[in-house]
Amino acid sequence: MRSIRWLVALVAILAMAVVGCGGGDDEGDATAASGETTASTEAPRCNGEQIRFQLSFFPNAQHTGYLVADQRGFFDDAGVRVKVIPGGPTVNPSLQLAQGNVDMAMMDFSEGINAVVNGAEIVWVAQTYQSDPLRYVSLRSHWPLPDVSALRGAVVGTQQVGELEPELRGMLEQAGLTIDDVRMKSIDPSIDTLLNRRVDVFPLQSFFHIAQLQEAGLRMPGDVDVLDPNELGVGVAANGVAVHRAFYEENKDAVACFLTAALRGWQTAVDDPRGVQPDVERAQEAGLASPEATAINIQQTLDLVTRKTDGSPAELLELDMDYLEQSMRRLLDARVIEEEVDLSEMVDPEPLDRARAAAGA
Repeated sequence: MRSIRWLVALVAILAMAVVGCGGGDDEGDATAASGETTASTEAPRCNGEQIRFQLSFFPNAQHTGYLVADQRGFFDDAGVRVKVIPGGPTVNPSLQLAQGNVDMAMMDFSEGINAVVNGAEIVWVAQTYQSDPLRYVSLRSHWPLPDVSALRGAVVGTQQVGELEPELRGMLEQAGLTIDDVRMKSIDPSIDTLLNRRVDVFPLQSFFHIAQLQEAGLRMPGDVDVLDPNELGVGVAANGVAVHRAFYEENKDAVACFLTAALRGWQTAVDDPRGVQPDVERAQEAGLASPEATAINIQQTLDLVTRKTDGSPAELLELDMDYLEQSMRRLLDARVIEEEVDLSEMVDPEPLDRARAAAGA
């Protein structure tokens, strides 16, 4: 879930492969023809480097690929020793990273931008979710929500600290509505808030709440109406992976090796969602979710990591700069972030490129 954390951030340098001219072109053509990689895409080599990796929350299905990589020894196979550190309601991943308490962290994209704005030294190296997990849902029997215009007069739950969620703002604008046309109510993340009708419209996180609705005996869609920001063209980039810049500069191979193992973990989950469920269940706190709910949460998470906002396929951990730029503008309009940053400096695709080179070796 998105929360504003005004405590951190800075800048990483975008690595670019510079190709010379003249005789250099011939050499480059020869390299490409021979199948050799350039410096920027050279497969990493690691030998037991240690990485402290902060999760965005308690271990659960939303971290599936990283948990699989840890549980199955993929990090060890890639040559890095990774300590996976649980998060929680009182843990701020961006602050942990900025203070150097961890080396890498899974965090929300808005947190990463605010971190950079406020001077913390981080590098954005992967985008875990390729589409927005947020949905706005209502009980059809209580507050039908056939389209965005039906939000008028609704009590809408929010877990946002400060300003309006950019997705809700975008939907309201599409319908010619404003914040004054809805009644906002601060809530906790429990789906009981919707079931007990304390709100008319609930901000659902697809990787967790859909399973809870089904366990409550509700069909989605059917018993529940849904407004999906992705389908409405107002989705915003969510969780990705950031690295402390000092660690990155000294351990570029280790970061790429981490992503090599992460890609393998996510691909394993995509290939066999049911097969990785025991990995997730071993990592998550007992009783956090039933086996049935965990299976649903894993599948919902995989939908987020493999599909773009328009429903087209996405590469695992893909850094879609157009998507990130568009998301940043929406976050700024909603005042979720303080100011824009130069994403060409914040985002560095080189570690992921090298990880893909290693995966293809």
